[in-house]
Amino acid sequence: HPLEVDPHEVVRELEDFLRRRAQGGHTDPDDDGNEENLGVMPTYQARRLAEERDLDLVEVAPQAQPPVCKVMDYGRFKYSLERKQREAHRAGRAGRAASEMKDVQLSPRIDDHDLQVKVDRALEFLTDGHPVRMVVRFLGRDMRHPENGMRALQTALDALGKEIAIRVDQAPRMEGRQLFALVRVDKGARARTDKPADEKTGADGETNETDSPMVALDTPSEATGPVAVVPVVAPEPIAESAEPVATA
Repeated sequence: HPLEVDPHEVVRELEDFLRRRAQGGHTDPDDDGNEENLGVMPTYQARRLAEERDLDLVEVAPQAQPPVCKVMDYGRFKYSLERKQREAHRAGRAGRAASEMKDVQLSPRIDDHDLQVKVDRALEFLTDGHPVRMVVRFLGRDMRHPENGMRALQTALDALGKEIAIRVDQAPRMEGRQLFALVRVDKGARARTDKPADEKTGADGETNETDSPMVALDTPSEATGPVAVVPVVAPEPIAESAEPVATA
């Protein structure tokens, strides 16, 4: 029996075939989800193959020579593509939010309670991955005693250092009527200080000195760069001996 074909469809397919020459790299997923290369074939043949399998012929690489198509469920493909785009957008937005700098403002005459509130707020930002700029604003006569602002800033940095390992990216400095320092979590120092529980705790259950809080070494008036952060270790007692012992 002769094959029943619409002549107009044949003309359209032939024109498309002559224009594109060939459409190559056709792939089709098998029952296991693996893609099967169907080789190079005319467009009308690829479309007919897709229709026989109740699927769609989707062009995935139009710039290739010859163009590459896939025999697939276009609805599922579109849904998967949109989901990947949403996930990429969400990940990019989360990354931008994590790198956003946060300001915590202090006063040269701040009291202990308010200072602790500011320190807790800075800790929240740091644990969320944000760099934090600690800012002391001088108003009116506060400029006559800049040491008060320096003392408040250093107290805040010390309090942060006791809670979490921090790195000072910008040492305290004055700009106009503001004194500020830029800090962030020192992931390297935190990794170095993380030790198993049996190393931190002695045989008698007491905590060793290596579990001391993290504090900044340099004072703001002497610091010229990033402030080092190290654990405070109590000196070991000198053992009694009959012979002279050299001490460092």
